[in-house]
Amino acid sequence: MTDDGSAERREIPGVTFVVPLEAFRREAVKSATAATAVVDSSDIYARIHEAKAAAKTAGEADSLLALEVLGQISTYHFAPDDRIEPFRPLAIIHGRRSPIPTDLLSDQIVVLAELVPEIGHHAFRARVADVCWLLNKKDAASGLRAVASYVACVSLVLNGDAKFDSDESNPSSVPAAEYLTRAILIARSMGWKRGEFDPLRQIVADVSKHALDADDGWGFIQIGPINLSNRVWELAQTAQAAEILATSAKLGGDHPARRSLWELAGRACLIAKDVDNGNRCLIQAAETYVADADARPDSATVQVHFLNDAIKALRPIPGTADRRRALQDRLNTVQPRIMDEMSSFSHETNITELVEAVEAEVRGKTLTQVIRALLMCEKSPDPDKLRDEVLKASYGSLAALFSTTVSDNQGRTRFIAPGLDLSDPPDENQVRFLINQNDRIRRSLVVSARINPIRRVLWEEHSVSVDALLPLMRASPFVPPHHEYIFATGAAKFIGGDGLEAAHLILPQLENSLRHILSLSGVETNRINQDGTQEEAMLSRLLGDFREPLLQIMPAALFQEIDLLFNFRGGPSIRHELAHGKITDGEFWSPDVTYSTWLVLHIVILPTLSFWDDVAAEMTRRGRH
Repeated sequence: MTDDGSAERREIPGVTFVVPLEAFRREAVKSATAATAVVDSSDIYARIHEAKAAAKTAGEADSLLALEVLGQISTYHFAPDDRIEPFRPLAIIHGRRSPIPTDLLSDQIVVLAELVPEIGHHAFRARVADVCWLLNKKDAASGLRAVASYVACVSLVLNGDAKFDSDESNPSSVPAAEYLTRAILIARSMGWKRGEFDPLRQIVADVSKHALDADDGWGFIQIGPINLSNRVWELAQTAQAAEILATSAKLGGDHPARRSLWELAGRACLIAKDVDNGNRCLIQAAETYVADADARPDSATVQVHFLNDAIKALRPIPGTADRRRALQDRLNTVQPRIMDEMSSFSHETNITELVEAVEAEVRGKTLTQVIRALLMCEKSPDPDKLRDEVLKASYGSLAALFSTTVSDNQGRTRFIAPGLDLSDPPDENQVRFLINQNDRIRRSLVVSARINPIRRVLWEEHSVSVDALLPLMRASPFVPPHHEYIFATGAAKFIGGDGLEAAHLILPQLENSLRHILSLSGVETNRINQDGTQEEAMLSRLLGDFREPLLQIMPAALFQEIDLLFNFRGGPSIRHELAHGKITDGEFWSPDVTYSTWLVLHIVILPTLSFWDDVAAEMTRRGRH
C-alpha cells in the first residue's frame, strides 16, 4: 500500500524511478499480458502475480521491475462512470491506500503509452491505454486505443470468441456495460462524432439488439440506458424494445426488472415528447411496486414500504388521483400491523471474536453470505446489563466520583459529566457517559476482530459493486425511496475500506431514515410553526419526543446505541461532529466512525432477514448481470 503521509520511503518501480521500455518487452512480461479467452481485467492480476513469482525465482530482475509496474495498474478499482477518478485505490485502511494512477511518474506514462499496442490482453490493453490517456489528455493515440480495446472486449464476447471473468458470456452483462460506459466517456471527451468511434456506436446497437432478440430483460436494463443516453437508436425504438421486454413472460414475477424496463421506456417516450405513452409506461412502472406488495402478504412492513413507493411514483403523473387514494386506503389498513413486525429488530449471531476464526467462517462463502455476515457480525448490548455493569464498577472507583470534561479536537468543552454521588441516585448523564466509555472497548474490538477481517475477505474473494447492493437497499423499509443509490454507494465504499466517503454518504441518512420508518408506522414527525412554516424533527427531537414510537419499532438496545453514538454530547457525537466538519482526516477510519457506519447498514439489513433468500437471489443476479 502507498502511504502519502509516511516519512519512510522505499524505491517503487514506476513511482520513484522509471522502468525502461526494454524491460516490458521481456518474454516473461509479454507472456503474462498475452491475449486469452477471458477479456476481463480481473484475471490479469493473478497472471501478473504468478509471473512475478517466477521472475523472482529465475532472477530476472528487469522482468520483475516491469511486472511490478503492471501489477500496480492491475490492482486499480474500476469506476467507469466517474469522469474524474475512473481508477481508484482497491483498499484504504487507516490512512494507507493501494496504488492509483497518479502515483506513476510522467516519464513512466510515456513508456507505457509506447507499450500499449504490444499488450495482447484486450482488457488490460484497454486499462493501460486508458490510464495513459487519463494522465495525459494530449495523448490522443492512447485515448483511441483505449476505446478500441474496450469495444474489442465486448465484440469478442458478442461473437462468442471470448468470455468475461467467472465464465460470463453475456455481452450485455455488467462488465460489458462498464467497458462501454467508460469507452463512451472517453469518446465524448475526445469528440463523440469522430469516425473512429463508429465501432463504439455500432457495438452499443448490436448488443442492444442481441438483448432484445434473446428476450434478455436484465441485459437490456444494462445496455438500454447507455443506448438511450447516447441516442444510438431512435428514441421510439428504445422505448418499444424496453416495453416488449417489460411485458415478456420470461421475467414473470421479477418486478424490479419490469419496473426498470417500464421506467426506461417512459423516459425514452418523454424525451421524444410522447407524453401520453411516457405517462402510461411510468404508471406501469409504479404498478410493479404494488405487485411487490401483493407478493408479500406475510409482511406488513414490506407491503407498506412498496405501497408507499407506488403512491410516490404515481404522484407526479396526471390522472392518477383515484388510484393513489385506493392505494392509500390499502396502506392505512395494513399499517397498524407494522409495529408488531418491526419489533423483531434483533438477531442472534454466532461468530467468534478471534480474527482467524472470523476469516475462516466466511472464506469460500458466496458474496451475499459474506455481506450478511458482515452486517450481522454483532448485536447491540443490553442497556440494563450495561447500566448494571458500569454502576457496579464505578461505585468502586475513586475516579467516578469526580466530574469529567469532554473536549472537541480544538480543545473546547463539549460536555461535562458530573461525578457520582454515593448518597443520591446516579445522575443519568453521568451514567450515559460511563456506559459510552465502557462500550468503546467493545466497539473497538468489533471493528478490529470482526468488521475488518470480514471486509478483508470481501476484498480478496469478491468484487462488490453498487449494482449488487441495490436490491438490499430497495428491499429495506429503513431506506427511503430514491435514497437506495446513496445507501448502496456508501455501503460499497464501506466494504472497500473508504471510511471517509462511506461516512459522508451513510451517516447523514440516519436521521431521515428514522423519520421514514416512523412515517411508515403512521407517526407524523413534522410540526407547524406559528408563522405557518413546517419543521422536520431533527435527530435529538426524534430520540426525545418520538422515543416511544421508535421503541415500538426497534429494541431498546439498538435505540440506545443510536443515542450514545450519534446524539449524546458526552459520546462520539458523530452526527454533530460530521455535520459541522469537525471530524479530521484520520478519524474517518477510527473505531467509532467505522462502527457507526456499520451500525446504520446493520439497521438496513435487519428488516430484510425474514425474506433474505429473495434479497440474496436478487443481489446475486444483479452482481452477475
